[in-house]
Amino acid sequence: YLNFNHSLFMIEYLPLVLTGIGLTASIFYYAMILRNNSKSRQREMVYQKYQSHSLEYTRTFVEVSGMTDWDTIEEFQEKYGRIANPDALAKYLMIERSYNAVGILLQENMVSADIIFKLYPAQSIISIWEQFHPLTLSARERFHKPDHLESFEFLYDEAKRRYPDLVVDSLFPFIEEVTD
Repeated sequence: YLNFNHSLFMIEYLPLVLTGIGLTASIFYYAMILRNNSKSRQREMVYQKYQSHSLEYTRTFVEVSGMTDWDTIEEFQEKYGRIANPDALAKYLMIERSYNAVGILLQENMVSADIIFKLYPAQSIISIWEQFHPLTLSARERFHKPDHLESFEFLYDEAKRRYPDLVVDSLFPFIEEVTD
């Protein structure tokens, strides 16, 4: 049985149903586009950040990680401070800011921790943070900035959480063995 009135009723609502289906499909498509764009932006940010790992950056990192001949903030200032050695201080600031930027990407969920720890070894993050942590605490207190390098600290905490058994004696033990 085909009821003529029922068929007209169905035909009358067909445009509304089709519009609803089209709207749902377009929302789904738009959501997929946004998701893909977000992933593309993540990849782009990681690649831009990783480009900083040039030969110059690597040399700077090695120099900064070798700044171990100080025990107090005053000694650091005497050897690597703004007046004593502005070049060394600039290199230290470059490394700390680089890790802080990576920490921001992690903290804001712009890049996954898995990707970050594939590009930035946890050993390096932990070592640099622990080596210069007294400077960070001093700067926070001295400049009344409790959030100074908080994203670097977040990155460090995540590295320690993910790799609790990681031993960080020296960043470059293989180099020290060869040169000894």
